[in-house]
Amino acid sequence: MKKILALILAVMMLASLAACGAKPAEAAPKAEEAAPVEEVAAEAAETAVEEVVEEVAEAAPAADFSDKTIALSSQHLGNQFNQGILAGVTAQAEKYGFKLVTANAQSDTAQQVADLENFVQMGVDAIIIGGGEGAAFENVMKEMDEKGIPCITIDMASALADSNITSDNFNGGEQMCLAVKNMLGGKGNILICDTPGWTSLEIRCKMLEAVVAFSPELKIVDSIVLSTEDAVNNYQREVKAYLQGNPDIQWIFCDWGLAAVGASQAVRELGMQDDIIISCVDADQVVLEEMLLDDSPLKVVVGQYPDKLGSGAVDLCVTALTGGSLPTEAYAPIILMTKESPNSWFSAPAIMTTEEAWDILYPGA
Repeated sequence: MKKILALILAVMMLASLAACGAKPAEAAPKAEEAAPVEEVAAEAAETAVEEVVEEVAEAAPAADFSDKTIALSSQHLGNQFNQGILAGVTAQAEKYGFKLVTANAQSDTAQQVADLENFVQMGVDAIIIGGGEGAAFENVMKEMDEKGIPCITIDMASALADSNITSDNFNGGEQMCLAVKNMLGGKGNILICDTPGWTSLEIRCKMLEAVVAFSPELKIVDSIVLSTEDAVNNYQREVKAYLQGNPDIQWIFCDWGLAAVGASQAVRELGMQDDIIISCVDADQVVLEEMLLDDSPLKVVVGQYPDKLGSGAVDLCVTALTGGSLPTEAYAPIILMTKESPNSWFSAPAIMTTEEAWDILYPGA
C-alpha cells in the first residue's frame, strides 16, 4: 500500500507539471496554438494515471468495507475547495463501499468540535477532519486515539493525527511569491489578507516571510485578518478602507481564494488595478473568473486538487483500517497560474533516481 501511495502521488505530480503551462479553456485564444510539449506531457500523464490505476486494482486487497463507517467534518462548505474535498471523499467512500456520515460546521469552530465529539460517540470506524482550527480539536482527537479511531486530517498538521494529506503549501507559497517578486522587480510594500487557525495558510505566510527575508526591497507593512464568514464582502470592505488611508501598497498577498476575490473588487473600485498585484492560493471557479477579467489585479494563483485531497484521505483511512503503514504527511501537487507565461523563469523540479541524475549531471563519467 505504501508503494501504491507513492506511485499515485508521483503521477499526481506529473499531471500537475503538465497542467502548469496550460491556461483555462476559456482563456486560450486558439486550441491549435497549444504547445506540443504540453500536449505530450498531458498525454503522458493520462497514460501514467491509467497504468497506476491498473496496478492499484491488481494489488489492492479484496477487502469488504460495507460494515464500516467513516465520517467527514467540514469546517465550512462556502468555497469550491471544501466542496471539492467533500466530493472526493464521497466518491471514494462509495468506491470502497463505506457508509459515510458528514457534518458542516458553517465556519463555527465550536460546532465543528461538537460534530467531532458526536462522531466519536457514534462509534464510527475512522474520522476525516477537513481542515479547521487545529488547536481547538486537541481534546477530541485525544479521545479518538484512546478509542482507537483513526484520524486523518486534510490541510491540518497535528501530532495527534494518524496522517495529514495536504497540497504542497511550501512549494506553492514559495513559487507564488517568487512569481510576484519578479513582476515587481524585487521591490514593493505588501499587505497580507489572512484567516487565522489554518495550518496550510500559516505555511503560505511563512514562505512569504522567507522570500521577503532575502529581498531587501520587499516589505510586509500590515495584515488584514478576518474569518471565513462572508469572506468576499468582508475582505472587499476592509481592503478598500485600508487602501483609502494607505495607498502605497504594491502587492496584496492573500493566503486563500475568496480573500483575493474581495481584495480584487476593492482594488478595481478604487481604480488601482494598474498599481497593485494580487496573488492567492485556491483556484475556485470564482477566483479564476476574476483572474480572467482584462482589468483584474489578480495576477498569480496557485491551484489545488481538492477532490484528490478528499479521495486521498479515504485511501489513508483504508490503509489505517487494514493495518498498513501511514505517512506522517502526504502531499498533493499544485498548479501555478499567471497572466503571463511562467516559462520565462519558473522551472519545476525533475524527479529521478540517483543513477538517472548521475547520467544527466555527469554524462560519460
